Amino acid sequence: MALAETTSRPEFASAEVAAYDAPGHAGLAWAHPEQRLWMAAFGVAERREGPSLRSVLSGLEPLDLPDGVPGPWFGTVAFDGRAWDGFSPLRFTLPALLRWSDGERHFAAAFGPGARGRLDDARLASEKRVESVRYRAHRVAQSGERERWTALVSRALTAIAAGALEKVVVARAIDVEAEGLIDPAALLARLEERYPACRAYLVRGDDGSAFVGATPEVLCRVDGDLVRTEALAGSSDPGGGPALLSSGKDLREHRWVVDHIVGALSGLARSVQRKPEPGLRPLANVVHLHTPISARLAPGRGVADVAAALHPTPAVLGVPSAAARRFLAEHEGLERGLYAGLVGWVGPARSELAVALRCALIRGNRARLFVGAGIVEGSSAAREWEETEMKARALLDALGVAP
Repeated sequence: MALAETTSRPEFASAEVAAYDAPGHAGLAWAHPEQRLWMAAFGVAERREGPSLRSVLSGLEPLDLPDGVPGPWFGTVAFDGRAWDGFSPLRFTLPALLRWSDGERHFAAAFGPGARGRLDDARLASEKRVESVRYRAHRVAQSGERERWTALVSRALTAIAAGALEKVVVARAIDVEAEGLIDPAALLARLEERYPACRAYLVRGDDGSAFVGATPEVLCRVDGDLVRTEALAGSSDPGGGPALLSSGKDLREHRWVVDHIVGALSGLARSVQRKPEPGLRPLANVVHLHTPISARLAPGRGVADVAAALHPTPAVLGVPSAAARRFLAEHEGLERGLYAGLVGWVGPARSELAVALRCALIRGNRARLFVGAGIVEGSSAAREWEETEMKARALLDALGVAP
C-alpha cells in the first residue's frame, strides 16, 4: 500500500469522480457531508464475492492501515440475492486507488501492484468541476400503475387480516427519461448538496450503468467494539411530525424495527442501549420516526456478525421476515436488485454500512427510481401511494423532473 496527502482539493465525492479516472472508473463514491467524509474508490486490486454476507465480510483481509483511512473494502449487497445486469449480488472490492477528504485535508491510498505509480498520478491530478448538465426529463407513463399498486396493497392487507403477516414493505418503480445522457456524477453532486444529513453514494455497474442515491438509513456503524445503528420507520410529510408521535399505526410499525434490531444485537453484544421512545428525524422532504440504538460487542464479534444479523430489517422487508419474503416473491413483481440492499465500506477498525434507499438505477438517458412503503393493519393504498410519491421527490427533483 502507498499513502499520501494530495494537492488537489475537490469539495465533494462527485468532484473526486470527475478529478481522477482509473481503468473501470469509480467503482464506488460515498459522501456524508454532515460527518465531513467524502471518498471515491477506483479500479480493482482485489475482489471478494461469495454465497453469504457473513462469509464475505469475515473473509476480507484485515490490512494494517494508519488511523483515519476509511475502508478500504467497499461493496454492495443485493436485497434478496439477485442483482440487475451489470451488478453483483454480493461484492466487496479493495480498490486500486482510494481518494478521500475530511473537508480540509485530502488524501489518496493505492493498493496492489503498481501502487506507487498510481499514487503519484493521484497527487498530480487537478481538480475538475462537475458540469451542471441541463436537460429536460419527464416521468414515463406506466399503464395501470396505480391499479397494480392498489391491488398489491389489498393483497397485503388481506394477508395481514388472515394472520399470515403483521407487516410487509412493498415497493414500486418510477421510470424517468431525459433528453440527454444522465451524468451519474452530476446527480450525485446534487444529492450531496441537497441532503447533507444522508449518505450519498454512486456504484458503477460492469456494463456502464450506475446506481445512485442518498439514503437516510444506516444499517450499522462499527468502531472497535462499539456498534451504532438506528430504527427509521414511520413517515410523514415535513409538517406531519407531531402527528407521527401519536399515530398508533406508525408507532407499531416503528416498534417492530426496534425490536428486531435489539433482539439481533442482544445475541452478539455485552450490552444494548436504546431510547425508550422514538423521536423525529426531519429531512428535506420527509420526516421519520427515529430511535438510535447502540451496543458493545462481545469478544470475537465484528461487522460480519452485525450485518448478517440485522439485514434486512423490518423497515425494508416485514414481519415475520420469512412470510414477508414469500409474499414479495409471489406478489410484488419488482426486480429490487440493490434497492433496499446494502452499500458501504468495511475496515479493520471502522466500518459503515447503509441501507440503499432513495435511489435510482441509471442506464444512458433513463433512470428507474425505487420507493416503498410499509403495509400494516390500518394502511390504505391511497395513503401509501402518497408516501411513495413523497419519498420519490428527492430523486425526481435531483433529476430535474418537475412536480
